[in-house]
Amino acid sequence: MTEQLVLVRHGETTHNVAGIAQGWGDSELSDRGREQVMRLAQRLKRFTPDAIFSSPLQRALTTAQRIAEVTGLEVRVVDQLREMNYGRWEGQKFFEIRRTEQDIYKRWIAEDDFPSPDGESHTDVLARIRRALDTMNGARHPIVVTHGTAIRIAATALLDLPLSAARHFAQDNAALNVFVRRGDAWVLKLWNDTTHCD
Repeated sequence: MTEQLVLVRHGETTHNVAGIAQGWGDSELSDRGREQVMRLAQRLKRFTPDAIFSSPLQRALTTAQRIAEVTGLEVRVVDQLREMNYGRWEGQKFFEIRRTEQDIYKRWIAEDDFPSPDGESHTDVLARIRRALDTMNGARHPIVVTHGTAIRIAATALLDLPLSAARHFAQDNAALNVFVRRGDAWVLKLWNDTTHCD
């Protein structure tokens, strides 16, 4: 049974810097992102991980591979750990989306079951993140490398919170988030920690 779960967001990408919705698309880690990942990997050694699981998207997989080099663990790819699919919004800047599709954007934010155009809803992501977490029960101290929205939604699942609570959690690049098991429940021990990047 999993005793400690560390959720990690990938390092900064060139699209993160530009404010572009990536979703299932991808962009390379920036120079800053590569530095973040190296510092993150060194810090994660202290958490005595016994497994690494990663989204298949390149920005997460690159981050996971650096962690694997430092810890000596193998990266296991889990497709359900992908970021939210933003559909036709992918490749566009978020501030433009908010301006040009204001009504749809507001519904997508406010309604858990309302999908982005040709993409996913928050409820869709929650369902597959739950499936992903269920596959990790054999690892006692796994590191999970994934994405900002996926992590915020995972937190609501682990802490048994309303899905809408995900909107109130910050999640920065290369952040680590630590959950520990207390009996049958998860307790949040550390959230959005990027002190290794300072």
